[in-house]
Amino acid sequence: MKISQVLAAALMLAAPLNVAAQHSHKPGTAAHGHKAAGETHAHKSPHGGTVRTAGKYHLELVQQAGEVHVYLLDANEKTMPLDRSTGTAMLLSTAGKTTSVKLTPTGDHFVAAVPAGTTLRTAIVSLKANGSSLSARFEKLDAAAKASKATAAAYTCPMNCEGSASDKPGSCPKCGMALVKKS
Repeated sequence: MKISQVLAAALMLAAPLNVAAQHSHKPGTAAHGHKAAGETHAHKSPHGGTVRTAGKYHLELVQQAGEVHVYLLDANEKTMPLDRSTGTAMLLSTAGKTTSVKLTPTGDHFVAAVPAGTTLRTAIVSLKANGSSLSARFEKLDAAAKASKATAAAYTCPMNCEGSASDKPGSCPKCGMALVKKS
């Protein structure tokens, strides 16, 4: 194991778990005031990701095909501009491999490529924004990705063949029937 991998693994373990609490997000959840970082309360998820408290701000991590998108949110979960903001993310895969990636500003959020074939388990996002150093730990990303894939399936075989669920129209891989939209 390389020294950089050992250091990265140590950082993953040493990152404070109580810096920010990970929350369940339900549409329509009311905004709230903050008393302390890591306080347990519900957050809106304006972009469909996972939102974590980071000081007086919030960070939202959204996984998309081969990328992670990170949004800087204010206390009311509104997207903030990234003027002179920079960031990195330390990514831990389900295979135990750690990779550090630079977050690149793209419009109103940051984007980073996830190494090909990697299934993320944990991400630690660090930003410098508005004169503050912000950090948030996102865990159980592999479970969240599986859940979103399962709910994304909008089409299924009318014969309910196993493995026929799809997010787009097509034919059942088992029986060949046309997939129908779930109601």
